[in-house]
Formats: sequence, structure tokens, C-alpha cells
Amino acid sequence: MTSPKSDASSSQMTPSASSGLGRRHVLQAAALAGVALPLLGRRARAAGDPIVIGWVGPLSPPGGYAEGTLMKDAAEMAAEQINADGGLLGRPVKFVYADTRGMPAEGRTAAERLVVQDKVVAVFGEFHSPVALAEMEVFHKYGTPFMACDVWSDQITAKGYKEVFRNSTAVSLIDTTIGEWMVAAGFKNVAIIAEKDDVGLASRQVVQAILKKHNIPATAVDADPNLTDFTAQILRFKNHKPAYDMFFSEFAEAGAYPMIRQAHDLGFALNPHTAMYNSGGSAVDPTYWQNVGAAGNYLVTENVGLPQAAWNDKTKAFVAAFKKKYGGAEPTGAVMESYDAAFLIADAIKTTKSTAASAIIHGLETTKYVGTRGQYSFSTSKTPAWHYHQFLGAPLTLIQYDKPNQSQSDAPIVWPRKFATVPYTYKKPPA
Repeated sequence: MTSPKSDASSSQMTPSASSGLGRRHVLQAAALAGVALPLLGRRARAAGDPIVIGWVGPLSPPGGYAEGTLMKDAAEMAAEQINADGGLLGRPVKFVYADTRGMPAEGRTAAERLVVQDKVVAVFGEFHSPVALAEMEVFHKYGTPFMACDVWSDQITAKGYKEVFRNSTAVSLIDTTIGEWMVAAGFKNVAIIAEKDDVGLASRQVVQAILKKHNIPATAVDADPNLTDFTAQILRFKNHKPAYDMFFSEFAEAGAYPMIRQAHDLGFALNPHTAMYNSGGSAVDPTYWQNVGAAGNYLVTENVGLPQAAWNDKTKAFVAAFKKKYGGAEPTGAVMESYDAAFLIADAIKTTKSTAASAIIHGLETTKYVGTRGQYSFSTSKTPAWHYHQFLGAPLTLIQYDKPNQSQSDAPIVWPRKFATVPYTYKKPPA
């Protein structure tokens, strides 16, 4: 959906260099949505050296570059709006974008370059937990504020680094919800494949603990995140007695799509007998249907965006403007996290009237900013450890596709019931 950037470390782009829709059209899109975007006021002249803010994320393979590119697009849109309103503290802002390719070593190198060479005052973004965990060691070393987006490992906030905040959900929030849904949906025997990494293992353990509490048997297999052929595991599950009625896969890497196709083609899952849940973001990625086709219909997955019924005026304005500017691309929850993260940092700078790291951290700890994902606040509790600097109100719903090529925003919400758009908790595929 985009050509990957050739520079795997960092690239600079001033907000005015972004191609596509101009500010006039963004305003028109916002007006159509019934509200003006918050920082699109009369253009003021900002003077002096720019305030430099960094962005990190995958923009080329092997990382999740499709989603990463959309997250970068949202960041560019935020930068345009901030500068259109006069910048920050009377100075323009400049975002510096670093392609981490979904690789921890490249993320660590990019983080070092952003801090030491580009002199950023804060950084936001990312999409892969192992990369964020590598990057945040650098930000902690230099005391640079970091707003982590769409990375779910509990360890990101559990380490207790004062520089690190997260505006997305976390494994303990997501997988507790998944486990509770499995119980409510009445599944009796669960097969699990999880990535053999921090997120995958933690996810599997949370779900297993909930199933065990309700006396629901579960068999787990841990697999290399780079695995793409799951024939042996799937056939073993298929031939197991008693039969499994739920196949839960915690896989966000290259294997997620072939696993879904193979489970379907081998006659194991996504049929009237065995349901399938995929966690990790792959099933709401823009490339999902391109990769799995009709084999992915009736899959259940999580959506970390607000359900449309809960959209506020900023959400509606942003979605309309983003789709108009970027050729109809639908902004996912991760995209809105990137967009809001830029404004959270900007708001912290504005309210504290400082770009000092300690001031930005204080501004984030006390923020009352309302963004596209609702009103933000960041916990300062360390009980449990992962609550520290976590947005505990991060939105989360479980959706189940009921037709091929369905967008995640159009898919029925099955859980939690307070957000459900259908009367059922799970719909079996037809025979």
C-alpha cells in the first residue's frame, strides 16, 4: 500500500512537505463531520528554531509497514495542524521519522540517533513490542519522554521508567477480555498457538488462567514468530480427541495470515465445528483480506479503537479528514493512537510552557487532554506494576467478521456486551 522507505534509520520531513490534501480540504472534511479539528485555527507565523519531536515505527518489511505507514500519515497530519495553529511556544514543530522495520536492533539504533543527532525533545509511535522494549532503554538512558503506541507487552510500563507512557491497551487488559469472552461464548475445549516471545507467552498465560478458573481445558503450543508453515501443529489439533471448538492464535508476525489460511484449508477452524480467534492486530491490518481472502470470514479479533457509537466530535472530524486525505484509507485504533500521541506531547509542552523532559513528563502525568480516543489520563500507580503511566481507559472491543472484505469498523461487535451491536457473542459459520 506504500513504497517502503529506503533509509532504515531516520528521515526528516517538514509538515509542509507532506503530499495530498491541503489544509483547506482538511477544514472542509472537518466541517462535513460537524466540527472543526482542534488545532486548525487561523495560520499564525511561528518563528525561531523548530521544536523537534521524533516518531518511530515500521515503514518497510519485515515489520508491519502497512499499519506503520498509516500511523506515520496520522503523525504528519498532526504536525500540519500544530504548525497551522502557530506551532508550540511560538516556534514551529518538526517531526523526524525513523523506520525501525519491526527489528529491535534497528529500533535501538534509531532511538539513539533521534536523541543524540536530531535532538528530539520527545518521541512517540512504534507498533511492535520487542522494538519498543529496545527503544525505551535508550530513552530511559537519556531521560527522553516516550509515548508508546499500539505495543501491548505489559513490560513496557511495568519496568516503571518515568519517561515511558502508553496510550494503547496492554496484554493484561486485552487477554483478560478475550478469556472472559471465551467463557461467555460457551467454548468447551481450546487449542492455542502463541508466539514464543514476551507478548505471545504472556497472552497465552492470561487466557489459560481464565479458562482454568472456569474448568475449560486448553492445550498450548508455542511457536517461533517467524514460522509460516503450521501444517504439523494444525493437523495435530485437528486429529485430537475430544475435538477442539476454539482455536486461539496469538500471532502478529508474518505467520498470522498463512496460519489463518492453513487452518481453513486443512478443515480445522473457521467452520461450524471450530471457531478461530486471532490476536495481535493482524486481522484489522489493511492487508488482512488481501492475504487471507474468504478463508478469514467469521474470524474474531480485537479492535483497539472506539466503537462508532462512542466516537466524539474529534473522532468524527479526524476520520473524515484522514480518509479524504489518504485516498479512503480507514484509520484504525493504532492510527488514532499515533495521531493523539502527537497532540498529547504538544499539549504537555503547551500547558507546562517548556520543552524540558521533566516538564513534558509532568504534563503527561497530569493531562486532561481529550483526543480521538476519548479523555486521556495516565496512572501513576505501580500496583500492579504495568499500571504505571498506562492509559487504563484505552478502548477495546472484540469483533467478528460476517462477510468477506468487511472493514473493522463495519464488523459486528460481540464483546463487551455494553458495546455489542448484535445479540450473539459468537456466530457459527454456515455449513
